Amino acid sequence: MPRPEKETTDSKKQNKLTDAAKSLATKTEKGAKEVVKKVTKTAKKAAPAEKSAEPATKANVMLQYAGKDISYDELVQNAKNKFQYDMGGDVDTIKEINLYVKPDESKVYFVINGNIEGDYDL
Repeated sequence: MPRPEKETTDSKKQNKLTDAAKSLATKTEKGAKEVVKKVTKTAKKAAPAEKSAEPATKANVMLQYAGKDISYDELVQNAKNKFQYDMGGDVDTIKEINLYVKPDESKVYFVINGNIEGDYDL
């Protein structure tokens, strides 16, 4: 009778090993699925935004009046300078600037952030 006990013990060991292998396989499969989810999320975040087929058009605006050529960039920079140096404002706080160019008056009027008004000569 010693023989059946050994077989039973071996059978129990085999069952334990099989259960352990199944458990490990299940854990590995779950872990692999989580890794795939994380990699997919990361790839979606890292994917660059698709650019349109047509490049953006850059427009240059020039004001020509009384023999002067003044670019859009100059108009904006002059308004910022007036705001900073003459009005004591901080240029970093500017979120929006509206320019109103009146060549017949030789003036540029501006409104910064919807509530700060100023003007300068052309």
